[in-house]
Amino acid sequence: MLRKMFNIIRSFLFFLSTLIRKKQYDVIFYYPQHFNRSLDGENVFFKDLLLTCVNNRISYVIFEEPDFTTSSKRSSVAIPFDFLYLLIVFLRKIYGVSLSPVLKDQKIGRIINKLFFRRIHFKKYITISQSMLSVFRGIREDVELYDLQHGIIYNNKKNYLVNGIADDNLVLNDTRLLVNGKGYKDLLISNDRSDYFKTHTFILGSHIFSSKISHVNFNNKILITLQFTRDHSEQENNVLLEELETFILSLEGVMFYLKHHPRFNNEVDLSNIFSLPNVCSAPIYLNECFEVCSLHATFYSSCVFDAAISGIPTVFINSIINFNMFSDDFGYPFSNSVSDFRDLIVYQESSRLVQEWASKYYMPFNQSDFIKLMK
Repeated sequence: MLRKMFNIIRSFLFFLSTLIRKKQYDVIFYYPQHFNRSLDGENVFFKDLLLTCVNNRISYVIFEEPDFTTSSKRSSVAIPFDFLYLLIVFLRKIYGVSLSPVLKDQKIGRIINKLFFRRIHFKKYITISQSMLSVFRGIREDVELYDLQHGIIYNNKKNYLVNGIADDNLVLNDTRLLVNGKGYKDLLISNDRSDYFKTHTFILGSHIFSSKISHVNFNNKILITLQFTRDHSEQENNVLLEELETFILSLEGVMFYLKHHPRFNNEVDLSNIFSLPNVCSAPIYLNECFEVCSLHATFYSSCVFDAAISGIPTVFINSIINFNMFSDDFGYPFSNSVSDFRDLIVYQESSRLVQEWASKYYMPFNQSDFIKLMK
């Protein structure tokens, strides 16, 4: 509780100081706290962007939105946005339901601008998961807003592209997307009947690009990345739990390492599964998981790409819920079962195939392209 109060006070004092002293930045970076997933508790998605800014004299400030349900650490370099975040939540509650969420947040942004942003000047705004896009569009009508890709984007993904039409939150805020590779840009453009993404999508590359193959054979250790979050209904989470247990019990001679979704908040009780002798918790960090496990299993986690970049094949757990984006949208190169990978030749060829497949979607970070966008 004391830590929360400290961050609120620190946040308030920062924005209070802007009423006295003008602050000018080329870029404002903004993100929710639960994206602090690195060993040192910092946001890895911004790491390359921030380093480029430092090396090229692009001034910036980082605002961190609090997440009171996460166990992620607070950043040591970001300014807490706690005070304004709580004010925004309050204003959302007192405004009527007649306004759409986008227009409501834009109106709130105009209020925030008059109160606390009159002497904060900036040219670009970069966020993750579309956080506060409408608020910052309300704060400044003339700045460029960018949403940095953090997970997988596929056809009919909520908040991006549904039934061939770009989402209002992007369009009404004139938001540009920064994607990890050409494969994502091509997917968006080819499924977009509104032609929005043709002019609003930029390939930036990714921090997770790698050319190393982690394993030469299947070592009977499988990493399972879980999808139990509030994104699913209680019924859906229970279905996934039953299907997960069926998958684990169907395989013998295998050790399973289970990794929670970063936003897992005890949506299901996994005690029965963890009581099994061949099930344990995975290491905290993905690179450590891939050092231990030579095979990956999931329903639809974006870690399919992380694994593929390291040359680790994925087995998709069968589900009655329709999670077919990896076959339909991304063209995952095979649909092998766990037993198939016991063959050395199959495993090694699959490693090569998945790494080649992932390279279309996760390209190396392009520093020069980022600089051009920020100048």
